[in-house]
Amino acid sequence: MVKSQPGKFGGVYLSATFGDPKTFNPVMAEESSSTDIIGFVFKGLTEYNSKTQQAEPSLAKSWEVAADQKTWTFHLRKGIKWSDGTPLTADDVVFTFNDVIYNPKIVNRERDYLSIDGKPFTVTKIDDETVQIVTPDIYAPLTTFIGTSILPKHKLEQAVKEGKFESTWGVNAALTDIVGTGPYTIESYIPGQRTVLTRNPHYWKVNTLKERLPYINKIVFNVVPDMNAVLMRFLAGESYDLGVRPEDVATVKKKVNESGKITMIDRGPSTTINFLWFNMNQGKNPKTQKPFVDSVKLKWFQNQKFRQAVSHSINRNGIIQSVLLGLGTPLWGIKNEADKWNNPNVRKYPYDLDAARKLLQEAGFKYNAQGKLLDESGNPVAWTLLTNQGNNTREQIGNILVEDFQKLGMDVQLKTVDFNALVNKITDTYDYDAIMLGLGGGAPDPVSSMSVLMSSGRMHQWYPNQKTPATPWEARIDELMQKQLKTLDEKKRREYFDEVQMIMSEESPYIYTVTPQSYAAYYNFIKNIDIPPQGSILWNFDELWLDK
Repeated sequence: MVKSQPGKFGGVYLSATFGDPKTFNPVMAEESSSTDIIGFVFKGLTEYNSKTQQAEPSLAKSWEVAADQKTWTFHLRKGIKWSDGTPLTADDVVFTFNDVIYNPKIVNRERDYLSIDGKPFTVTKIDDETVQIVTPDIYAPLTTFIGTSILPKHKLEQAVKEGKFESTWGVNAALTDIVGTGPYTIESYIPGQRTVLTRNPHYWKVNTLKERLPYINKIVFNVVPDMNAVLMRFLAGESYDLGVRPEDVATVKKKVNESGKITMIDRGPSTTINFLWFNMNQGKNPKTQKPFVDSVKLKWFQNQKFRQAVSHSINRNGIIQSVLLGLGTPLWGIKNEADKWNNPNVRKYPYDLDAARKLLQEAGFKYNAQGKLLDESGNPVAWTLLTNQGNNTREQIGNILVEDFQKLGMDVQLKTVDFNALVNKITDTYDYDAIMLGLGGGAPDPVSSMSVLMSSGRMHQWYPNQKTPATPWEARIDELMQKQLKTLDEKKRREYFDEVQMIMSEESPYIYTVTPQSYAAYYNFIKNIDIPPQGSILWNFDELWLDK
């Protein structure tokens, strides 16, 4: 039961989204265009309360842990049904973990943070409403990360047996086959236009009057070409909430004052981490047997001093003033000052072209008479930086970065790519030199970064899915990330994760840029909205209602 003020049922919530979903499969989804939609359709044993920043009961009504701190017992709520009316049981939970997440034939990032030293949790059924989970060692944030989406065994078991799970529930799937336990189901999807979610009649949450939630009948995600179009939709009343870019703050503030119908709030530094990275994947294309990265470029990208020099050449304060209109801060690590796990003592790379040139010369690079940078074999240093189309802020930052890098004598080109095509390069083809993107969302806990930081992780973007760590520093990060998992002593966890952040800043596999100030705006007819310190302002969507 939710304790917020009871509201009115009905209405359609409008949202403008940048990009089509790539999949409706919650285990395979890795990009926000997919996860933003999937989050309304599925639930886990627990769920993360963005306001309290704590895990709380969801499909499991309660749990307890034994004295060994490794044996957990979860008790499912009675009477929960999938959106097709089929009862949810412990069999679905066991299937999700044992048959899917821990299936070695199914590549997924869930396994990265739901294991210890590569060893899976032991998940067993006690009875239809009780599941036991035994971890190989103490696992500090279990209640937060055990909240992964539970899947319907009756719908997906056959796909797993046939080895087709990874392609199941793609965007071309029969939508009636996609069943969940969340507040909504997928009603329709038209590529390039919209995705429509409709109220799940079997959703298990109720309000204080014992009325079944959610209040809002439908959610329409309209696809728009770029972030300017997202803004225009909001100002026109065709989208009801907006993450406000710094360059749009004045425009939205004017609309707030003129209409009296909109609220805008300053949420402090964004939790999104913006960075670029070089492709250091040493593998080969299995079809052509050609290396993913040209050997000459790979040698540059693998050079720590080359990466540090690139970081020193970035005029972060200039970007903040010219692109973010002063509404931002320099970024130096995988966490920023908005995150309680931030290590403020990481190595920083202030704008210093002389320091950058010195590092390059120490690394064996040299300059010709025309000021062009050459490697020790005389090859001119030229590479391409990719980012996603339609994100105007990111494109502006990219253009400034290219100018900064060219000051070092590098020939760098910026190219924009369709978002899903870019994701495909990152996770599948590895066909690129360097990419600029961001990471955000998720619980503010070190474990949320396991798939990124562990050398075996699918999201270890500069060189994913390593069978063994490619470098001693990556091996040390692996060791530290496993250690922080295994203690309930937060002070020790912080020491381990502080060192991880120090290594990341020293080695610079990610070259961090800037963090914008975070603003959110919404129409005042949205009721029960409860703004959290971090994360989506719609985190409690099943409690929201429209007073219009």
